[in-house]
Amino acid sequence: MAESKEFHLPSDEHGGMEAGTKVTLLRDHREFGQEISIGSQLIVDSIIHFPTRYHLKDTSGKIWTVPIHAVERVAAPAKSEVSEKEPEQHSVEDGEE
Repeated sequence: MAESKEFHLPSDEHGGMEAGTKVTLLRDHREFGQEISIGSQLIVDSIIHFPTRYHLKDTSGKIWTVPIHAVERVAAPAKSEVSEKEPEQHSVEDGEE
């Protein structure tokens, strides 16, 4: 049986989003006279409930309380095409050495 969550307390996971996940802000967000701009990358610090929102930490350590629909998970960087390519094969054409 799954352990029940205390919904009056912050969580480390909810609906597939976990603390430590890097996200991008999809719109400007204003909170207590301060603003953070669209495109900012933040880290999920915790998830709060009723209504569900994310506590996000910026690079300075400030925590922002942002609605879940205002962020997008940052995709993991793709492997470099160079590292996946096989070494080039050099062929010797007829008569060349």
